[in-house]
Amino acid sequence: MILKIVGAVLVCASSALLGLYFARLDSFRVSDLNEWKKALLILRSQIAFAAVPLPEATLCAASRVGDPVSKTLASFAERLSNRDSADIYGTWRKTLRENTSGSYLKQEDWEWLGNFGKTLGFLDRAMQLNSIDLTISYIDGKTEILSVQGEKNRRMFGSLGILGGMMTVVILL
Repeated sequence: MILKIVGAVLVCASSALLGLYFARLDSFRVSDLNEWKKALLILRSQIAFAAVPLPEATLCAASRVGDPVSKTLASFAERLSNRDSADIYGTWRKTLRENTSGSYLKQEDWEWLGNFGKTLGFLDRAMQLNSIDLTISYIDGKTEILSVQGEKNRRMFGSLGILGGMMTVVILL
């Protein structure tokens, strides 16, 4: 009898924790998006005011943001410095593809970041700044939507986790 009670408590607790994890996924995504925004703002200031080359600007942004963004930007800066390819956009896409693990961004976010890479090193300074501003406005809009949606999802997934655990216990008993 004690074993059944302990098992029921473990099932309820684990399903509640699983529900809480799913409830937090949007906040993890918002955190990643905010790190990208911070990196883009640093990159923007490096391009606009310091007028440093792209590898140095990217490395500067990588040193001031957290993982996984810093890892991605550092890898991109290293590839640019080593001159692995003359195609900056291809290098950007390859770097993004290799550094998607550890991030909570979704495919649409990666597509926006990939499209941002089309302007890197290709257009003049004003157009690059406009491209950075466009990507930042996407991030702002997406974080606003996710904040509203995340509040609803937190309650829903939290409740579903607890209720799912209780239903599993009832079925097993």
